[in-house]
Amino acid sequence: MVVTVDNSLYYIKQYLENTGKYEVYNSDQYIGPVHACIYEQNNEEEFVEVQNNLINLAQNEHVDIRHGVLMINAKNKTPKEIEKILSERLYKNIF
Repeated sequence: MVVTVDNSLYYIKQYLENTGKYEVYNSDQYIGPVHACIYEQNNEEEFVEVQNNLINLAQNEHVDIRHGVLMINAKNKTPKEIEKILSERLYKNIF
């Protein structure tokens, strides 16, 4: 599972990398298909911009987006809670 994380959420990125379950990248440095995007929403305009960037990337790279990108707002969530959300999505696709 490929996951991008906002730069300001470096502690979440480090936590997820330590689990060894995910390919984790900074959202502003990675160009490619993603399964999940972790961000901290400050306002609706930023959220819409992130969504539009992901849609444009998927279209330009001819990526199948029928399953969508899991968007996780990290506000008021611990790294462990975020990892649980990702794990549920990861293992749901197996069955």
